[in-house]
Amino acid sequence: MAGLGDLMKQAQRLKAEMDRIQAEAAAKTVEGSAGGGMVTALATGKGELLSVQIDPAAVREEDLDMLQDLITAAVNDALRKARELLAQDVSRLTGGFGLPGLF
Repeated sequence: MAGLGDLMKQAQRLKAEMDRIQAEAAAKTVEGSAGGGMVTALATGKGELLSVQIDPAAVREEDLDMLQDLITAAVNDALRKARELLAQDVSRLTGGFGLPGLF
């Protein structure tokens, strides 16, 4: 059963590499924006929101609904970029073969 032992070792190496990639992704940041840069969101590669910046020109009471929509769009943009970043790193590890359930 040397083949099974080799397969187990390879799986352990793959798991260690995945853990390393996920840790590196968590240390990276991505920025999303909306409204021509009026709202920007900064997130980690792990998908955690770090900050939201709002251009003061966007803050008027009559524009509150629009501002809320812009914040939502900027955060979703940043989180989408974070998922793409992780997917690129994982793709390099797996040679382009996706592993279901990772994202």
